[in-house]
Amino acid sequence: MSVDWKTLPSLSSLRAFDAVARHGGFSGAARALNVTHAAISQQVRGLERELDVPLAQRAGRTIALTEAGEELARALGDGFGGIARALSSIKARTARRGLRVTTTPYIVDAVVMPKLSEFWAQHPGIEIALQPSIDYVDLAAEGYDLGIRAGDRSATWPGMESVLIAETRWTLVGTPDLVAREGRDIAKLPWVWTEKMVAEKAAMERAGLDADQLKKVELGSEFNQLAGARRGLGVCLAAEQISREDIAEGRLVELPFPGDQEGAYFAVVPEGPRRAIVDEFIDWLQRIF
Repeated sequence: MSVDWKTLPSLSSLRAFDAVARHGGFSGAARALNVTHAAISQQVRGLERELDVPLAQRAGRTIALTEAGEELARALGDGFGGIARALSSIKARTARRGLRVTTTPYIVDAVVMPKLSEFWAQHPGIEIALQPSIDYVDLAAEGYDLGIRAGDRSATWPGMESVLIAETRWTLVGTPDLVAREGRDIAKLPWVWTEKMVAEKAAMERAGLDADQLKKVELGSEFNQLAGARRGLGVCLAAEQISREDIAEGRLVELPFPGDQEGAYFAVVPEGPRRAIVDEFIDWLQRIF
């Protein structure tokens, strides 16, 4: 059955009358809806005028529904009850649905996975589906809740909302053995390389380096860069969040890298309303980065 909304009374007056019927009077309805007794009375009397029939009559200290009032109360109870059940079901289903997150393999391995148990401890039962990818992912089209992306501090993504997670900087790293053997002149050192290094190339240009003139060790995949650097094949650029553990434990050393190399990590989400758990996950990311 289609509904002609133009013929229906206002939702506020129907809600007021439903509350009167449920709570047995104007005072109880007013407390339930957190409004004044006069506001409830005004809504109900307005509804009666619109329907041209009495719905509730005073019976001593209580309110008695008329025959028309009883009929309307039953219909509103069924209608509002059905709405409440549907909303509760939707909320429960939404709460059970996990988070789909995409980011680079580096961020998954170095930052998110080592501390993911902390998030689960705070949000038991929430499934986190992490999709590591070095390729651009269309979050909305592929059903992701958020992506973790790097860029400069003014970066934007069309059709997306972004939330700053953390500031970062590029670090140039290599093994102690490589640096001892090859020296510290970054223009003469071998570089672990892949042609997909867009952000890294931009950082190199800011540092005054000509990528075409460097000695390169081509590994074919951006994900292999840090692994290649750890094996002493060459130096590579990595965000400090990714390289800091290797530096702290002595597997890699940081080399001076000139220029303004600051950047940022963002949580990127499709525009529009988002679930509370998405914001809670973003808050957690801001703490662990």
